[in-house]
Amino acid sequence: MKNFLKIFLPLFVIGAIIFQFRATLLARLSPILNNLSAFFIKHAPCAEPIPYALGAFDTQFNISQKYFLTALTDAEAIWEKPFGKDLFAYAPLDSTYDVLKINLIYDYRQQATGKLASLGIIVKDNKASYDMLKAKFTALKVEYDTEKNIFDTRIEVFNQKQQVYENLVKSWNKKGGAPIEEFNKIEINRLALETELKELQTMQIRINAMVDELDALVVVLNRLITSLNLSVDKYNTTSVSRGESFEEGVFSTDGLKREIDIYEFSSREKLVRVLAHELGHALGIDHVDDSKAIMYMFNQGNNEILTKADLTALKIKCGVKE
Repeated sequence: MKNFLKIFLPLFVIGAIIFQFRATLLARLSPILNNLSAFFIKHAPCAEPIPYALGAFDTQFNISQKYFLTALTDAEAIWEKPFGKDLFAYAPLDSTYDVLKINLIYDYRQQATGKLASLGIIVKDNKASYDMLKAKFTALKVEYDTEKNIFDTRIEVFNQKQQVYENLVKSWNKKGGAPIEEFNKIEINRLALETELKELQTMQIRINAMVDELDALVVVLNRLITSLNLSVDKYNTTSVSRGESFEEGVFSTDGLKREIDIYEFSSREKLVRVLAHELGHALGIDHVDDSKAIMYMFNQGNNEILTKADLTALKIKCGVKE
């Protein structure tokens, strides 16, 4: 009996409290339950268009928001036209918690692509482009190594000459100054050191430019190794090692918030395809095995239409029978 009372009395008290404050509890829980209900209805596969809006938009890409939004519209159409239904809806004023944010983020990936473009190097996602870049990288690396070795040797000699000069100046200063003949020799030495320093600074600028180009080549070469699924080792940068893998775009979600980050594209067609791939992930579609598919794990195709594998994956996700 005592054990029964120990269990029953606390439950009775809790029940009495809940009964007394049931109206308040229901009032507070109601909005939460309604939001959860709306969330699950809205996130039922393909039941309603997914609302999306622009999030971060980096102007360093030198494109307008209109340019980006038209590419997004084309990316939407890749999924919607063959399916015959609106799957996405642009909602710039929609501030609901579940709107899909699409961000344009400028980092070293786009910087590398832009650097090569400024040098007249247009990168395509094919083996020929990889081979061309590899040959250019190999030749430039030889040139860089040669120039860097010469520079390092000259710097070492210059530092020695500089130290001799400074010691000589200090020595004469302690003596109250050098005779005119010695002063002229010291001045000639100083001017020679200045001239050599300018030459070394010019070499340094040239070497830095080679480093920038080599690093840009490495970033793009490593991206091509991934996108073309090549069985070769990744390249290392000349200066700072890049630890992260190259991804042109990434879809992420924590269960409530959803975002797409776009990092790199070499053309409008490439941008549309990357956006379409990430929109596919936003629909809940995983990678497929068809190498030409929008949802293939490596973005190596050139088509802007769904393949049979893409469409099958979409219909399965949306619960549409073949």
